[in-house]
Amino acid sequence: MLGLALSTSAPGIALGRGAVAPPRISTAVAFPGLSFDRPVALAQTPDDPSRLFVVEQHQAKIWTFPNQRDATDKQLFLQLPHPINRGNEEGLLGLAFHPHYKDNGWFYVYYSADDNGTRRSVVSRFQVSAEDPLKADPTSELRIWVSDVDRWENHNGGTIMFGPDDGFLYITLGDGGAAADPLSTGQNPRDWFGSILRIDVDNPSDGRAYGIPNDNPKLRSRAHAHWAPEVYCIGLRNVWKFSFDRETGELWAGDVGQDLWEMVHKIDNGGNYGWSIREGFHPFQPQRRQRPDPASKIRPPIAEYPHNPTPARPDAGLSITGGYVYRGEAIPELKGFYVYGDFESGRIWGLKREADKVTAAGEILDLKTSPKLNIASFAETPEGELLILAFDGRIHQIVPASR
Repeated sequence: MLGLALSTSAPGIALGRGAVAPPRISTAVAFPGLSFDRPVALAQTPDDPSRLFVVEQHQAKIWTFPNQRDATDKQLFLQLPHPINRGNEEGLLGLAFHPHYKDNGWFYVYYSADDNGTRRSVVSRFQVSAEDPLKADPTSELRIWVSDVDRWENHNGGTIMFGPDDGFLYITLGDGGAAADPLSTGQNPRDWFGSILRIDVDNPSDGRAYGIPNDNPKLRSRAHAHWAPEVYCIGLRNVWKFSFDRETGELWAGDVGQDLWEMVHKIDNGGNYGWSIREGFHPFQPQRRQRPDPASKIRPPIAEYPHNPTPARPDAGLSITGGYVYRGEAIPELKGFYVYGDFESGRIWGLKREADKVTAAGEILDLKTSPKLNIASFAETPEGELLILAFDGRIHQIVPASR
């Protein structure tokens, strides 16, 4: 059974000859002595793998604890100092430590701001306390990037990460919310919605708290001159988690669908992933007669899975959670597989892509023998092993399947 849709007419997504089924996995609680309220992100500082940091969505808190299985003591690192919105998809959503955190003590958070009743998404920089390396200074906030007014509480994205090769900050936010892209933001590169953004937080320019990388689409291509300078790619409905392959640097994203399909994309500079003209490999509301942005041809996803199970496709779900390409040692046969899951169904898939061909794909977790988790986020340990943040409040780890 394959956890992807195939298209023989679109290059780079059909299974290659000799395709194999992916290895099987199980899950286990990684830190039995710890629990959290709606954990949605986990990170560690670039220089110290001995501690982990977990984001609680609606409590607006970041906790830190020792990276040890028997850890029982978590310490409050940051409580956001002002009100936030707490819709189901709002809150404190993202955390990223500056690549030179050891020297500057800077880290960045993405949250849903309540600015006197106005809803916006914000990326702010904070600094670690000068007196205590396990506490942040809540008075040090500097707003780096602030979205346009956000009319609806859903589709907020919220992942932020520094690119491993370029040191720029990548930000994802959804198409603005509601349903069916009512503002047609997906194919509008002049706004920030429905996109992944890329900014340079180390070199502010033009009155902004950030600069624009020279190879962002607007600056490197005449065809993209009409794009907003921050926009890295477009045509995304609501990326719920993206990640970089620690070996290749490739950017992968899980994009939440609308009515029928959930999508996996490999993200490239200047890419257009089709929303809201397409949902996965399929037309979306063609009666709207939308036109794709002229600068970038629509690219199909690498994989998709359906909302409604069928005999041919029983591997259904309702809300994708993007994961990571596995580079750990505990499950050697899983190396090189992009691992992703579904928040509602608890399913987990793996796919392997080599030379622009998917060579293996399918479900890798047996829900008959493993607990169903509401998978809010995947995370990667310093050793390349994969963790799962679930809404049972626990952090789980991916382990070899029981024999």
